[in-house]
Formats: sequence, structure tokens, C-alpha cells
Amino acid sequence: MMNLKKNQPIYDEMRSLSPYYLTLSGIYLAVVTILCCAKGGDFALPVGAVYGIILGALNFLLLGKSAQAAMEKTTSKSAQTYMNLMYCLRYLGLFALLTAAALIPFINLIAAAIPLFFIRIAIMIREIKNGRVKRTKR
Repeated sequence: MMNLKKNQPIYDEMRSLSPYYLTLSGIYLAVVTILCCAKGGDFALPVGAVYGIILGALNFLLLGKSAQAAMEKTTSKSAQTYMNLMYCLRYLGLFALLTAAALIPFINLIAAAIPLFFIRIAIMIREIKNGRVKRTKR
């Protein structure tokens, strides 16, 4: 059984980002659904969108889990090596899943790839809202 206290920082971070991520995903799904209707019922668009939203959330969860595991390493060198390995594995997995999406006719690849940027956008929105963004002088 998973240790909930050990994973609590990951869940806290996901919980704080979820309103922004879900809002972005909802807006995206609404736009994709409108496009689906406009294209005469091409359901590959919304299926691809949902596929991409799930991939983005899982990618973020795996990033958090690997960062937490890296913090438990004994040296900074082993932590860095572990993070680099996990980075490569996560992106190889994403590449394989997006390749599968490209080969499956009922998943639109572009619609699946766009939500992979939503976590980054959600983080930026949260940081701007909380006033933690450093502004540069011009």
C-alpha cells in the first residue's frame, strides 16, 4: 500500500494546480467539441483532447514522484542521475503514446499534443495570481 504521507507533497501540488488545469481543459474541450460539430462529427478531435489531457496529468504526476524519489537519494550526483533517467523515460513514454495516437485513426494527434502544455500554463497562471512572478525592469 502506498504511503500517503510520503506522497503528500505531490498530491498538495496537484490539488493546488487542479482548478487551473481543469479550467484550461474544460475550455479546450468546449472548443474542440465545437470544432467537432463544425466538421460534421469528427470524434477524433474530442477523443484526442481527452487522451492528451490524461497524458498531461499523468506526466505531471510521474514528474512529481520522480522528484520526490530523487530527494531521497544519498548524494546530489545520484539524484541528478536519477532525475535525468526519469526525464528520458517519461519523454520516451510520451513519444510512444503519441506515436500510438498518430497510428490510431480515432485519436487526433494534434488535439492530443496540445494539452501537454496545460500544466506549464496552469503553473504560470497560479504564480501570476499569487504574485510570485518576478517582473523585470525595462
